[in-house]
Amino acid sequence: MNYGIRDIIELHVFDEAGKFVSTITTLKKGSISVANRTIRVKDALLNGDMLKFLNKSVTDVSDYDKFFSTTQNYETIVFNRKVVNCKLIAEGFYRKQENQEDVLVQYEIPQCSIVSNYDFNHSTVGNADDFDYVFEIKEYNEEGDLFKLHIEK
Repeated sequence: MNYGIRDIIELHVFDEAGKFVSTITTLKKGSISVANRTIRVKDALLNGDMLKFLNKSVTDVSDYDKFFSTTQNYETIVFNRKVVNCKLIAEGFYRKQENQEDVLVQYEIPQCSIVSNYDFNHSTVGNADDFDYVFEIKEYNEEGDLFKLHIEK
């Protein structure tokens, strides 16, 4: 059976223990490279759940910090450059060559880490900024396996 890759992937992100974090459904571009062991995606929107997962949300604030919230109600997120381990399920569609039927594909990535963070580019002209995610795919067993590809029959 021959397949054509038909559309962009959608990512379901889980923490190391398998607890659901977020589904990223606003991707503009994505690629999975076995040779480079990476998944690179461009998100059209800033995902709040991913912001909290990749960094830390501050809930216990000092009186000094409370001073900033006297005029506004906001959430504070502290950024750092740590690597965050996770699990992914990437979903998309392949098109069967023989009958042009679309079938669901799932890339099961049991062990990876997010090695990138955000750039915030503000502008009043042009398109909104893209937010890039780079996931490093890691071996998940002693045989060196990286991920599984599930193709709907």
